[in-house]
Amino acid sequence: MPHLPLRYRVVGEDDYMLEIDVGRDACFVVNSGDHTSHEPRRGTLTPSQGSKLNGLLAQLGEPRDHPAPEGASGFMAILTLGEGGRTRVFRFWEGALAEDPGLEAVVRALEVL
Repeated sequence: MPHLPLRYRVVGEDDYMLEIDVGRDACFVVNSGDHTSHEPRRGTLTPSQGSKLNGLLAQLGEPRDHPAPEGASGFMAILTLGEGGRTRVFRFWEGALAEDPGLEAVVRALEVL
C-alpha cells in the first residue's frame, strides 16, 4: 500500500478527539475520547479494506486546505499520508468535507475502522 502510513486526527469540542494511525503493515490504532477515557482499538486492515482505502487515497490528488468559516470552532482535522519526503498533508474543517468528495470518502472509510 504505497499511501501508507497515514494518520488522521480530529480535534473537536468538549475534549472530543479522534486519532487513527495506519502503519505500512496495515495495522491500525484508533484513539478516541470525549469526557471519558476510551482504550485504543487495534486491528489490521482486511485485504478488502486495504484495497478500498488505497484506491480512495490514490484519487486524492494534491492537498488543498479547507479552512473553517469565521466563527466556527472545533472539528479541525489533519490527514497525513506517507512519510519522509513523500508526505502529503491535508488540513480541513470537517464541515467542509462536502466540498471535497474524495477526501470525504477517505474520512468515512477511516471512521468505520
